[in-house]
Amino acid sequence: MRIGFVFLVVLAALLFYSFMDIAATASPHQVIEKQTLPMDVPFERIQARAAVNSIREAMQMQTLSQNEQLNAAAQAHADYLVLNHESSHDEIEGHRGFTGIRPLDRAFYAGYNAAYVSENLSTKNANAQSSVDGLFSAIYHRFGFLSPSIDEMGVGVTQDQQNSRNSAFVYVMGNSELNRLCSVKSFSGFGKYVYKVCREKEHRIAEKKFRKVQTYNKQNNPKITLYPYDGQNEVPPAFYSEIPDPLPEYEVSGFPISIEFNDYFFKDVQINSFKLFKDSEEVSNVLLMDKQTDPNMKFTDKQFALFPLERLEYDTRYHVIVDYKTKGKSEEIMWEFMTRKPTETLHIITKKEEEISIAVGRSHLIYFRPLDAHDVVKNVQFPGSADIEFIDNNTFKLTLNDENIKSFDIVSDSRILHVKVDSR
Repeated sequence: MRIGFVFLVVLAALLFYSFMDIAATASPHQVIEKQTLPMDVPFERIQARAAVNSIREAMQMQTLSQNEQLNAAAQAHADYLVLNHESSHDEIEGHRGFTGIRPLDRAFYAGYNAAYVSENLSTKNANAQSSVDGLFSAIYHRFGFLSPSIDEMGVGVTQDQQNSRNSAFVYVMGNSELNRLCSVKSFSGFGKYVYKVCREKEHRIAEKKFRKVQTYNKQNNPKITLYPYDGQNEVPPAFYSEIPDPLPEYEVSGFPISIEFNDYFFKDVQINSFKLFKDSEEVSNVLLMDKQTDPNMKFTDKQFALFPLERLEYDTRYHVIVDYKTKGKSEEIMWEFMTRKPTETLHIITKKEEEISIAVGRSHLIYFRPLDAHDVVKNVQFPGSADIEFIDNNTFKLTLNDENIKSFDIVSDSRILHVKVDSR
């Protein structure tokens, strides 16, 4: 299954010299699935970093450099999660592998000096790409990865050798210049200074240097970031859930489209309209979320997301038009993206009970189009001879290699699929 449990700790608010951990998770529904294959952990660690940086680079953002202390903090927590079969940002003192209760504590333990870290994590993923895909589909996690304030990241990956489903990917991000200022001699001259922003709480940084640190990365990142980005392909068509959940009334909806205005360049922004089009037809069943309408109050006043309330279609081009107002002037930005294109034969199931035909030895993608906002595939039953790999909570890849089977049923809590087998 490609959707794992994902978590987020948002960036600390340096302006107020205080730090807040906010956990979030995406939770898949219980399904029956084949055993996950063992990972090449060093390779997946490299791939996880590359996947995040590939997205930032495609958006013309600064890529995130490697920091050994953040690597150590991330790896220690990944080890802890797998050792203790946990899925949380917080560690429990006395449990195996404990290095600190909060992400900030663990970064300090690993030798990182700046009190400015954020953490994303996912568990029960089969590989790095599924981890990153899941985190970017969750809006709060996405904004964490795409922050214009960060410029370095540590990655940790662990998988239980006895139970390959027990895996963890941890990403710890920070600001390299603040870490450098926290690593040099404390400010002792005349003038204003800040403190309680470093591992050593009494370490002082001249206020002018601190203000520069807050804006340096922002001014070297784009004025506006869009996701999915312009020209992006293979965009997943669905969003399911997070904790806290931005769409608590929906178990399944469309992939959210987001725009963030860099507050180094924008002091005030107002969205006049945010529209999504499939071909030339506007997608009308949508919800626009901003700081005022975000039910969990995580958005800033520069972050906006459009949630299609129905899943997007596979292999379809969508385009977006945002009309916004800043400094009393209206501006328009347009971009487009393509949803994921199946490489297998696609079967779209639109009824509660339906029948399809498949060929032996060939992979088929079975997509149960949701009948309502709560229609996800739960508690699936199928023959042991059928090889099923879940792509998301409404889609799986089906392969049958047994020529002796002529027909069988796939049954879930809400749907029945009668499958006839063509052995020719």
